[in-house]
Amino acid sequence: MGLVFRAIGAIELISVAKGFSVADGMVKSADVKLLAARTLCPGKFIVIVAGQVGAVSSSLEMGLSIGGEAVSDFTSIPNVHPAVFPALMCSTELDTMKDLGVVETMSATSAIEAADAAAKASKVSLIEIRIGQGMGAKAFLSFSGEISDVRSALKSARSVVEDRGLLVDAVVISAPDRQLKDAIR
Repeated sequence: MGLVFRAIGAIELISVAKGFSVADGMVKSADVKLLAARTLCPGKFIVIVAGQVGAVSSSLEMGLSIGGEAVSDFTSIPNVHPAVFPALMCSTELDTMKDLGVVETMSATSAIEAADAAAKASKVSLIEIRIGQGMGAKAFLSFSGEISDVRSALKSARSVVEDRGLLVDAVVISAPDRQLKDAIR
């Protein structure tokens, strides 16, 4: 049986060099799993860790201390919805796609927060959380379910991102065409 993560923490930085230093400090300071430490477009860096709530909190504190003024955004989500992890790794296995929700954000960390809110709000399946690469450091999340659940999840996700001024757009697509479904999977 695999390790169950209870929390996720992420720091987005405007310096690649500082990002590597932050990643190293975060994993050395607490018992966390490094999920990502990589560049984002244009010249930004993201560090994502997972673990138990206290460890992630300690790790994030260290990362923020090291990152200082290079930190552009961060999040810590205790009791994160378990569907966030496979969606973040783009490894969600989706049997059938029903209606589709997509939320686009101006930061990677806000997309993670939005995905957690969407998954907790309704019975939807997170499809993916795509962060930064080739998108001008923006991010998006997608999810599927019955139309009422997709609308409810989108409302919750949108609220989290909109409150921070980081929402680009959010859409619900009822009964997406088979070709779109195939492209997403």
